[in-house]
Amino acid sequence: MSLLATVFLLPIQALAAPLEHALQPRAIQSIGFIDPSSDEWSSTLSGIGPLILLVGERTTKQVLRNVRGFSTAFSLAAAPLGLLSVTTSLIRFCGTQKLRAFIGYELEARPVVGIEVTRVNCGGVSSHLAHGYVVRSIVANPSSQLIGVSILEGKEKDLGSEALARIRASKKFEREKRRLGVPEGEANLNWCLHITSPDATEEVLDSVLRTLIKAVGLEPSSKGVVEFRKSLMAGRPDVEESTNCSAEPEISRMTSDMTHPNSQSSIAKLRSAPTFSTLKSNNIVVSAVEVVPTLSTVVEKQNTGSPFWDFTFMITFDAVSEFTTCALSPKFSSAAIGIVSSIGIITVYLLALKQNDWIMSIGWILMAVGYIGIVFGVTGAALLMNSCCISIKLNDCPSRNSSAKWIDGMVVSVKNVDSMNTTGSAFVSSEVPHQILEAVYIKPSTRKDRSLASFITISLILSFIAHYLGLRAVHWWASVGELGICIFAAFARSVSNDLQPRFSEVKGMNIDKRCSSTGVIRTQMARLIDGSIPPTNSIDARAYSLRILDNAPTVGERVAYQTAKLAQQDPYICNLFETLIGMHLVILPSPSLESTCTSSILVSFTGGILVSEGLASPASRLILSFESKTSDLAAPSSLLARAIMRQPEWRLLEGAGKGIPLGNVYLFAMQSMLDWWTVSEDRNDMEDLQRNLHWPMFLINVAFFMGIFSIGEKNKELMDDLGAAHNEVGDGDVKVAEDVIRFLKNWEL
Repeated sequence: MSLLATVFLLPIQALAAPLEHALQPRAIQSIGFIDPSSDEWSSTLSGIGPLILLVGERTTKQVLRNVRGFSTAFSLAAAPLGLLSVTTSLIRFCGTQKLRAFIGYELEARPVVGIEVTRVNCGGVSSHLAHGYVVRSIVANPSSQLIGVSILEGKEKDLGSEALARIRASKKFEREKRRLGVPEGEANLNWCLHITSPDATEEVLDSVLRTLIKAVGLEPSSKGVVEFRKSLMAGRPDVEESTNCSAEPEISRMTSDMTHPNSQSSIAKLRSAPTFSTLKSNNIVVSAVEVVPTLSTVVEKQNTGSPFWDFTFMITFDAVSEFTTCALSPKFSSAAIGIVSSIGIITVYLLALKQNDWIMSIGWILMAVGYIGIVFGVTGAALLMNSCCISIKLNDCPSRNSSAKWIDGMVVSVKNVDSMNTTGSAFVSSEVPHQILEAVYIKPSTRKDRSLASFITISLILSFIAHYLGLRAVHWWASVGELGICIFAAFARSVSNDLQPRFSEVKGMNIDKRCSSTGVIRTQMARLIDGSIPPTNSIDARAYSLRILDNAPTVGERVAYQTAKLAQQDPYICNLFETLIGMHLVILPSPSLESTCTSSILVSFTGGILVSEGLASPASRLILSFESKTSDLAAPSSLLARAIMRQPEWRLLEGAGKGIPLGNVYLFAMQSMLDWWTVSEDRNDMEDLQRNLHWPMFLINVAFFMGIFSIGEKNKELMDDLGAAHNEVGDGDVKVAEDVIRFLKNWEL
């Protein structure tokens, strides 16, 4: 038995030894060692690769903000890094209420996400400067705001055509805004044109008038414009051609038969008198205040020997952002990145198919179909978010050339009503020589957009799931290859984007951001000049963009309206106002706008501003051209007061106008005119000018209404709008007007 047992036990012992050695690695592995199997690495890489495609939130949103067409959208879709950001941004910006609530953004305002994924810069969005860089925000009442500015300065005659081309582009921009349904008050665009000449010859005056006429869209050959030009060329029109009185052409013969407190010799003397700007008086006070110019440090004046005029044109644009000065990425580079990325990924898929002996497995089909769905889904999402915004670009004028000295920059508009600084707003500029003035407004969400966003969102989710499962089923290097291409494409897109330039303040250059005066502020102080100095043929001509005011007439404007109604019936009073004010007026329907209630106005006057010492007048003849609603002409104080702002030299006729029965009204002193009202446009808007200047501008308003009455016989709509605005008449208004007429009849200069 022992021998038999020994025989049977020997093989068992021999077989047991190898089993113990074979189990030893498993024992060691259970202690903590890792099996370096290629299957484990491939499983890990194939799982992590497609999941990394979901990251990249910042870079993805930056690309979405840069989307301007199919090429940029396809560049992002071909290498879909940040797929999760695309999906959530689409839901937040265009999705239904339920979808937004599902991801936790039910109560989010659209401008919040709009700032992240679009270039929106208006409609509740404002821009400010932070450490020299432009930043957008949706602060309800920002303490400061950036406004885009373009300035054209010089002395050359050809600058007029440059400015007119930009004005035409601005009017086209306004028409496009109305056509696309952008609300009034969004992306405001204002411009002002200022021309001065110390000695305006006939050639200069003719060029100035043509520029002003074309700026408001009128034809120089129209009858009213021709008469206006003749009256200014003559210095003072004949009484028969006067447009400031509704009397018959035989006014000189009629006055000789009228009973008047003054003698006929006084009337004749008054008619032969020069305009108010040339009246002399021994009571003129000469101020010791000197003119202190604040000239631009950016534009150096050319020494042309015999300058034609001093020309300034400025346009402001409320809608700016960090994309205003950034150059656009070329469409070719975006398309190239997308094409190269898609070709690279398709090549990876073909190599994976080749390794599988060209047998299309379920995994490979899911991978390819998922990628195609992602490309179409991301492209559709980017284009849909871009289409939910209205983009209107203010094109550069076609004639803009290198010889014209355009200055582009921005104005830091600071809200500080307690400040008494009226020297203007700070001007900031960058090294970028141009800027893109483009308004981007978010359209209201439509049912079609919400339905399309829901469809794209579901498609993207299903496509990603299919793509993920497909990559898990094919070779691991396919995931790594696709991930590398996506990262490379994201890097190429970031390199192709231009960096935002840094802005810095330009010292010594201040801007009238409201365009209610001269644009570039040049004079901080004004002075009185001696009346014994012979007057020159200096002119101060200005043109302004359309301003919608809708301000009701003040008491002073209502009294001026009633005074004009009474004055037009008395030829002597008509001639008196012609002498004092020198008003010439043309009002024609505006041909540049679709609205029939808008008019183009040409007006010129020489003075007649009431101050406590007498009558004040700028030393230059003032010429204005602007567009306005006909109903706004019923309250002309702020419209006409723009001509007296920033006047460096003034004349004062002391004693004139003393005792005019306007009641207990405020007329500021002449020094206040020089120190404050001539420099206050940076603090006061148009409504403030109306509220504070309606009594000082009383005589000018009377002359303006008289001019409207004289030309209103052929414009019934104008008279109806004017009468409707002054429909409410108080007994006190009529009484004051009667007292004023009685005073003027006995007034002798």
